[in-house]
Formats: sequence, structure tokens, C-alpha cells
Amino acid sequence: MTTIAQHLDAAAENIRQANHASREPVTRPDAYAVVGSLAELVHRLSQLLDYLARGLGCADPADHYDDRGHDPIGALLAAQDDLRAADAAARTLAGHLDHAHNHLGHLGRRITED
Repeated sequence: MTTIAQHLDAAAENIRQANHASREPVTRPDAYAVVGSLAELVHRLSQLLDYLARGLGCADPADHYDDRGHDPIGALLAAQDDLRAADAAARTLAGHLDHAHNHLGHLGRRITED
């Protein structure tokens, strides 16, 4: 069974490979496809961030310790707050990507006749 972390490691590797494949100028159809895929990825990332934040809300602080000598509830709450902030940022990013994707979808290429 593949874990969430293993799936995300594979996704990060795929993004790394996509970054290395981006050496040529991008065409409008390619940009449309890439932005659409990025929008889908970020929408799904938001769902995962929410899942993680909710999961930490159910964690029992008595089952944990903080190696800095602090009460573990502080670290659990701080991580949960940061995940919620990341989720909000991801939702904003997804909205921008959706808008960019929409704009790209309205573009066509002029073809001049010889």
C-alpha cells in the first residue's frame, strides 16, 4: 500500500521533471494544458491540506511530546494553523490558475494565407 507521503514524493519528482522539461518557449496550446493541469493539482492540494489540518485537530496531545520542551498542544495548534493558512493560499492560487486557464482558452492563433 502506498502512503500519502510516497504519493507526494512521486508528485514532487514529476514537478521537478516538468521544470527540467521546460527549456523551449511555450506555445499557447501547451500553456493552456499546463495551466489546466496546475489548476487541478492545486485544487487537489487544497483538499489534502484541509484533510491534514482536520486530522491534527483530532490528535491527542497526551500521545505526543515536543522535543523543545514545550507543551505539544502548541506545536499541534501551530501546525494546524499553518496548514489552514497554506490551504487558504492554495485556494487563492487555484483561483488565479483557473482565471489564467480561462483566458488562455479564449486565445486562438491567427493564420495568414500565403
